[in-house]
Amino acid sequence: MAATEISEVSVFGQPAWQLVSPTGATAVVAERGATLVSWKPTADVELISSYESAKELEAAAGGRGLVMTPWAGPIESGSYSFGGRTFQVDDDVRAAGLAFQQDFALSSAGSTLSLSASIPAADGYPWPIDVSVHFSLDSGADGEEHLSVTLKATNTSDDEAPLTLGWNPHVILPGLGAVSNLAVSVPARTRILTNRHGIPLPGESAYAGVNMPMEIEYLGSAKLDDYYRGLVPDNYGVVATRVVDPASNSSIVLTQEPGEAPVVHLDTGDNLERGARKAIVVSPMSHVPDAFNRPDAQGSIRVAPGHSRQMTATLTYQS
Repeated sequence: MAATEISEVSVFGQPAWQLVSPTGATAVVAERGATLVSWKPTADVELISSYESAKELEAAAGGRGLVMTPWAGPIESGSYSFGGRTFQVDDDVRAAGLAFQQDFALSSAGSTLSLSASIPAADGYPWPIDVSVHFSLDSGADGEEHLSVTLKATNTSDDEAPLTLGWNPHVILPGLGAVSNLAVSVPARTRILTNRHGIPLPGESAYAGVNMPMEIEYLGSAKLDDYYRGLVPDNYGVVATRVVDPASNSSIVLTQEPGEAPVVHLDTGDNLERGARKAIVVSPMSHVPDAFNRPDAQGSIRVAPGHSRQMTATLTYQS
């Protein structure tokens, strides 16, 4: 059986890698941030809303396709305390961590594209970490196409470190110029209530029960920037968040393992400077936003020296 081919390419004049599966599906991942900038099941169908210039990619404008670590989601006022010390992070990184600023190097390129980067200690986050990202393509017996990503962050410091993970793809379905005609569903029992800055409300007031699954049959003008937990796995042990075009029945399904990534974020992109409501974010996360500041997360965010946090997520497209 033929294997996925991986080659070096260029995106906006910057280094990147392209994966080509035996079925002809492709994905392109930029060196900067190990950022997914394209995923095509066929040559004429693009499923990722990404950047339009090197400037946008370097700035991670809109947070498109980001690998998010050592934190995922906004930190309130960019400030947090850990180990009896208080730290302040810059405004340009407080929403998505530090990985997006790194140039990732190629670790291996067999049937899987493996990239890695080391994030040095900094004033706002004084724990060095190693980050690896693995992308692969696959296909199913019914013509579906899969793109999988595995994120792993390792605490290489001599002390415990707060460490969370997330991935932020902006997906689109062919033939739709906006998200309004989409249907979405999340097998979740809890919606995380946030303030206007995306920060969860204090304590248990952040958690509101919802009927499972959470379903919206027609988005219309609805504005989503919602996080969900209490995710319910299917018979295969994974959580499946569905984005569907009811007119064509085409779909993109995000699957994640709730033990690794117990939170999912849906965002219709209403606040984007470019491309508002053109794509929908389906983002798996290891923790709720602002976990560094939440008393109910202090035990789970800790990673011992030499230990890692890991998560795998898969996007599946069915035409």
